Amino acid sequence: MPLTRRRFVEGAAALAATAPLPTVTQSAAPLDPRLLLAIRDHLGYSVGFRRKFATGTYAAPGRARPQNQLAGTVRSIARRLAQISDSEPTCALIHWRDPDGWLHGWLLDGTGVIATGTSAKPYDSMAFLHDALRVDARTATRAPVRRGSPRPPPPSVVRPTDPRAQFARARDTLLPGAIGAVLAERSGRLLLLPARDTGSAPYAAMPLGDAMLADRWSIVVLPDIETLTDPRRVYEPRTLNPRNALVVGNPDLSRDPAYEWSDLPGAAEEAQAFAKVFGVPSARLLTGKAATRERVLAGIDNYGEASIVYLATHGLANSVNPMDGSFLALADGHLYGRDLRTPRFQAWAAWHPLVILSACQTALGKTFDGGTYGVARGWISAGAGQVVASLWNVSDTATQLLMLHFAEHAFLKRQPPEEALRLAQLDARGTYPNDPAAWASFTLFGAPSASGQRLDLRALPR
Repeated sequence: MPLTRRRFVEGAAALAATAPLPTVTQSAAPLDPRLLLAIRDHLGYSVGFRRKFATGTYAAPGRARPQNQLAGTVRSIARRLAQISDSEPTCALIHWRDPDGWLHGWLLDGTGVIATGTSAKPYDSMAFLHDALRVDARTATRAPVRRGSPRPPPPSVVRPTDPRAQFARARDTLLPGAIGAVLAERSGRLLLLPARDTGSAPYAAMPLGDAMLADRWSIVVLPDIETLTDPRRVYEPRTLNPRNALVVGNPDLSRDPAYEWSDLPGAAEEAQAFAKVFGVPSARLLTGKAATRERVLAGIDNYGEASIVYLATHGLANSVNPMDGSFLALADGHLYGRDLRTPRFQAWAAWHPLVILSACQTALGKTFDGGTYGVARGWISAGAGQVVASLWNVSDTATQLLMLHFAEHAFLKRQPPEEALRLAQLDARGTYPNDPAAWASFTLFGAPSASGQRLDLRALPR
């Protein structure tokens, strides 16, 4: 018998009635029974993603969970949010799609659930927003071309459209009910636990009242629910030392037997400028023919203390086989998702770098109920602390501008990476005020930065 929405809600209420529901909200209201089901499923998704990285096969475990564990997880999330809000208010947004396809959201802070909402119609994907931004058309102008295939129209032919109506629709879907209104009244850091492809939306450009979300909130897309509950799952900005970064820019892809790639002069300038400003040794700057797969992998191995891995190149996502089909383009062979599965980065067991993927489509991949599995998640599973990744193909020039602003805020002004990306997006918005596809095209994936800890270059070894 199909599971209707009414039967689902009735079953959820019966499930919750067997659990002692703690008081975690300011209003002392009982927990939404659907939230307990969402917690249950996200715990399963987490196990499934770990299996996917280890074996290549996604298989979520059974859903049976003790009811006190589910309610206890909600309490743990609230406690964790209170702990990491000492210097910056931090909220968490949990997304979950029920068996009938409705998207539910719960906004939590250190006191518990503060706002909830449900989509106005069953949720499928963010494709409608990508269509409004003409992402697919832009991708066709900048994506690699199979050798022997006709060239697409030049980028100048693809003009941005006015996507405001679709951004409003996306806001009402992803920030439903009172969630958007509460976010519009506050500011701080928002941790997103996604469902399906909701982690791949350009939240920075979502309208909030008379502003946009980036005017008030930095965003961290979480890889799993444990990042919300485990106090050890935190990124330490104090470990960032741009002087020991491994930097890759504009590899020579002219000998690729399968694809024809456009040159990325902006990526080369981006990498060279980063190396010059921060004094990166020449051995750690790989461009052109020197930016080979083997040298990049050897560089990560040999410079195990490198706190930043910066890759400015082409990228390609595969929504069917993200580990074997998604890759970053390098001079003598590509760096595939499967390459991250081998335990080659031994130092990352204790040292979790910031990985900057200044390349196309690096936040994309295959969609599962618990989120997207692709290149960005692969780097996190391999041991990275945070990953800056792209939501689609953007112009070389716009990416160069955004990343230079990001480096300025993260490494010169010593902001945590999530705040540095927010400020960089606002700077880039000044150059592209009517084109969110240009300035809101990157997101940050991983663990939230430790509160109150900013990079102090004076304390770092030379």
